[in-house]
Amino acid sequence: MINISRIYADHSTTGDPLRYGKEHGGSVAHSHHFKGHATAKAASERRPVVVWNISKRCNLKCIHCYTNSDCNVAENELSFEEGKLLIDNLAEFKIPALLFSGGEPLMRPDVFELAAYAAGKGVRPVLS
Repeated sequence: MINISRIYADHSTTGDPLRYGKEHGGSVAHSHHFKGHATAKAASERRPVVVWNISKRCNLKCIHCYTNSDCNVAENELSFEEGKLLIDNLAEFKIPALLFSGGEPLMRPDVFELAAYAAGKGVRPVLS
């Protein structure tokens, strides 16, 4: 990932340590946001930030949306137990963060339980 804001404006964001590591352009100034979440120092040590579209459900019809969402549960949506298994696998791979996206992730009733489960496994949960 290339940080255009950092290159042109010398501007760091709170997500930089996750994306680049503290020693590779990440901002140490915001490190308090990442207590308990290790940031890698070398590219070979870094893991991807994962985006999981946890639901196709959405209560809006945004013209720019790429998901073709509606208010119905998709037939292939992972169950809570399947979601926990996915999180277990991602935690074993040592990903730094899991972005819960969708549709609208807040339309899934167990989103906060899944986020808490991820946090308990050392994966930083983020709503996207």
